[in-house]
Amino acid sequence: MADETWLAILEPELCKDSAAIELLARLLFIIKKEINSGAAGVRRASKILSNGINVLYLYTDSHKSALELYVLYLEGDLPSKDEPLNLINAAIERGKRQAR
Repeated sequence: MADETWLAILEPELCKDSAAIELLARLLFIIKKEINSGAAGVRRASKILSNGINVLYLYTDSHKSALELYVLYLEGDLPSKDEPLNLINAAIERGKRQAR
């Protein structure tokens, strides 16, 4: 990742929180150390990154939209074709076909 990308991710708000920056630096160091420790460490680093993706998802616009869709579903305001699982499963299937 280029330095400009890191700065775009960190700027402007995160850089104002030195404690958050310290935690991020420690996390990156742990991941680097795991990767450098061999195959088992690479697997652990991959797990750390996957867990991070799962946590970060809760703060994304995708999550907000998915939650809004889910609430509409719970309220009974969606046709069957637009229910969350129908939309998501169809998109996953299309993505898997494209990846082949």
